Amino acid sequence: MVRLKDIAEKAGVSISVVSRTLNPKPDKNAYISKELRREIKLVSREMGYQRNRMAEFLKRGRNSTIGVFIPEIPNRLVADLMFGISQKASGLDFPLSFHFGISYAEYAKFIDRAAASKSGIITYPFDPSTHVQIAGLLRDYRAKGGCVIILNSYQGFKDIPVIYNDDFSGGCLAAERLISRKCGTYFAEESIYVKRSEGFNSALNEKGESSIPFKISDFEKTFTGNFKSKSRPAGIFANTDVNAFAILSVLKKMKIKPGKDVLLIGYDDLESCKYSEPPLSTVRQNFKIEGMRAVEKLVSMIYGKNEGSEAIPPSLVIRDTA
Repeated sequence: MVRLKDIAEKAGVSISVVSRTLNPKPDKNAYISKELRREIKLVSREMGYQRNRMAEFLKRGRNSTIGVFIPEIPNRLVADLMFGISQKASGLDFPLSFHFGISYAEYAKFIDRAAASKSGIITYPFDPSTHVQIAGLLRDYRAKGGCVIILNSYQGFKDIPVIYNDDFSGGCLAAERLISRKCGTYFAEESIYVKRSEGFNSALNEKGESSIPFKISDFEKTFTGNFKSKSRPAGIFANTDVNAFAILSVLKKMKIKPGKDVLLIGYDDLESCKYSEPPLSTVRQNFKIEGMRAVEKLVSMIYGKNEGSEAIPPSLVIRDTA
């Protein structure tokens, strides 16, 4: 284990100078030149120095553990989010405590535990209908000195940074792809993912186009009643991959193979998209990057800096259906 003494000897400075340089909250009256600060940090990196977060926080009477609450949903998106959080926290030497749930009672229990022992939390609100209660819990937690980062919420939690996948931009990407394929008719799913539909329709409107809305439960009726011409393909945007798979089943029953007369784009890029028949074009959300940025921002806040909200841009994955 690399000690401050080892760094001081190699850099040719005192231990106190190394300590002040590597301290995230240094004494403002202890001046160290930019050149010397840069040199000491370079030496510390070359020697593989890592801060002992646990000892550092214990001196302040706190716990360095970051609490993380994630909805109990088993899919690749949640896994990517956990990978991103874990990778960045490990690199910064912050231990994690993961909590999973899908009810207000479980969330309240998480906040209660976090208030007792943790310096900061990364939290994914599981249910928009409980926004008011959750906001109250988070307000109380922050009043006790805790730092909070919220993931993927459009609820507008006051004064709390939110990191979210940019659904509006994702909808735009889907529309731009279908427009480039010169579709004659556009269908857009209506669902709880309002920003995705708004982005899709906004991009269409910019090109003088519009979409026919549908709910997944009545897709077949809406589609058959509005798809007339086969000289130009119909473009369909589903708000989730799961619903896109349901549309594939309907089209198969109608003996329509997406990719020619009908173009279909989903959302999420679940692992199964590669193996659907045909493979599904979709919008990919970068949950791993989101998780990494959440940790970076939270650690910055723990050390007294102000952080704002941030949108993580999605990307389009083109496969056979569009």
